[in-house]
Amino acid sequence: MIPWLNRGKWERPSDAMAVYTEIEPGKRWGIRVTLIGDFARVEAIDGEKCSWYKPGPELSKDVKAPNLLERLRGISFEDKLKAEVEAKRKVAAARNGVS
Repeated sequence: MIPWLNRGKWERPSDAMAVYTEIEPGKRWGIRVTLIGDFARVEAIDGEKCSWYKPGPELSKDVKAPNLLERLRGISFEDKLKAEVEAKRKVAAARNGVS
């Protein structure tokens, strides 16, 4: 799917969706990236079965295609996705008690 997301596992619940889950061994918190059509949802999760109802931006954020100004600055969807994945990895590490 996305070559740099390779520490976890990919699933395909449907043809229009792909889900990547990454939880380090022995840790409780991790991340989930859900690719849905033309956007992605990146979440810090509390276990593999975790689901959130209206989480705040610290735990979940939708990443959309870059707008015109972002494209003019050379920002791609992949750049935005990488930045959000790293942000959620930091949240998960903090919740796991790792600095």
